[in-house]
Amino acid sequence: MKKAVQVQRMIFSVFVLAGILFIPAINSVWGSEVAKNVTLKVDGMYCATCPATVKMALKRLPGVINADVSFKEAKATVSYYEGKVTVEQMIKAIEDAGYTAHLINKGGKQ
Repeated sequence: MKKAVQVQRMIFSVFVLAGILFIPAINSVWGSEVAKNVTLKVDGMYCATCPATVKMALKRLPGVINADVSFKEAKATVSYYEGKVTVEQMIKAIEDAGYTAHLINKGGKQ
């Protein structure tokens, strides 16, 4: 019984030590990316399924975290990592999906 408790404590200590050593390294890699928002005007959406097509085109881009597309407002609000994807790439993806897009505003950090 004592042996089992000692093994559990040793395993727990290894995980704690690994967390102390590796989490700062992971944060330095992931933490360097700043999430931003941008709003794009999307023209050419004519039905309720068009926003799903636009959203899928945006979400395929590396660096896009999320995309909310509104048929009613004809716009897309995109959360993204600035160092991974550009607004121009987002506009091109929307245009490649068969719509037109242009920048409404470039938001700040999330």
